[in-house]
Amino acid sequence: MAAFTELIKNFDKIRDYARDFLVYGYKCRNDYTHKSSRSYDNERRRIESYLAGYIQWETSARGKNLFISTDTGDLSQNPLFSVWETKSFTANDCLLHFCLFDILNNHPGSTAQTAADLLYDHYLSCFAYCEMPDTMTIRNKLNEYVTAGLFQKHKNGKTLHYFISDSQLDKALPEIINKLAVPIHFFENITPAGVLGYFIRRDTGQNPGIFSFRHLFASHTLDDEVLLKILSAIQEQRSIQFETCSNRSKNPFRQTILPLKIAINVKHGRRYVLAYNNRTHNFFSYRLDYLKKVKVLEQSSVFTKHLSELETRLLRTWGVYLGRKNHIEQLEMVLAIAEESEAYVLTRLKREGKHGTVEKLADNRFVYRIEVSDTQEMVPWLRTFIGRIISLTGSNQRIMKQFHEDIECMTHMYED
Repeated sequence: MAAFTELIKNFDKIRDYARDFLVYGYKCRNDYTHKSSRSYDNERRRIESYLAGYIQWETSARGKNLFISTDTGDLSQNPLFSVWETKSFTANDCLLHFCLFDILNNHPGSTAQTAADLLYDHYLSCFAYCEMPDTMTIRNKLNEYVTAGLFQKHKNGKTLHYFISDSQLDKALPEIINKLAVPIHFFENITPAGVLGYFIRRDTGQNPGIFSFRHLFASHTLDDEVLLKILSAIQEQRSIQFETCSNRSKNPFRQTILPLKIAINVKHGRRYVLAYNNRTHNFFSYRLDYLKKVKVLEQSSVFTKHLSELETRLLRTWGVYLGRKNHIEQLEMVLAIAEESEAYVLTRLKREGKHGTVEKLADNRFVYRIEVSDTQEMVPWLRTFIGRIISLTGSNQRIMKQFHEDIECMTHMYED
């Protein structure tokens, strides 16, 4: 019988479990089809352990469902930051982590072979049962920590010498650290990869800050590793390859695209990568939380050209649907707005109407006009003006018909 372990080998696995349990539908035991029911129990216990205090559960006809229960008004930090502290390690990882820091602290500039000799002579010689890591394993661990920024290496001839990296935070004066507390706390909850701010604040002993957030999109941190790879590809003008993991499609498929921009819906929290698909020769938007196994590929010579065309299309988009080239739809909405008592509605119309125009037709009557690549994306926003709409017309007859039918259906429901 396999023993239960808290160790998880990579962040993709953590991300999948957190999404399955807490973001995409609160799976219960009967819904979990990836592996056995025992695997479900193991993963549920992991979730409950590193999100203790935020997890609640309820029983339904489907079974026991987990969910995160928080009040964002009282929440000063993202509870899902804790998932970044659950990566796996072996006995050798644990041994080398502490011993190599101690060795380089006492013997800075040691080579991999010197570190191996010191490890055996001063740390492992008294433990006959302890398995000695070979020199290649020690060298790999040293280089891994160089990549992570914990160590530095300098080449002297053909030999590599290793040193512990200096921490700028350790050198900083306490008053500087204290002044950084507020911006760091703001950074960790607002910007991409905010978990870095969480680690800085945690390692400097700072308590949660003074901010609370009305809209705290906790699940963003699950996608930050993917986001950073895509941002790196955009900066270097490179294509990427990825697999999609849409909840609607159980069979992921692989795609290659040229990422151009990241778009964030500040209201709903969804994040997208806007890209050019070389296979279909068109622009598309991809939800960031549907992407996994991102691999950065070769540099593109047409990045600037496609970015320029994307910018042109964005001038006519409402959301993230980039549409077909030169395809534009017109929409006109006439509204009744009391100028004296409902001036705020007019202000909102101008503020949220993007590149549309507002014209006064008569006292307390205004017309809003816009050209967009897809009217469908506007429908949720248009619905917020129900009760003030006098007329709504547009070139997309299918959307106009559906909108009016929805109003009629709602009217009949209230009449009944």
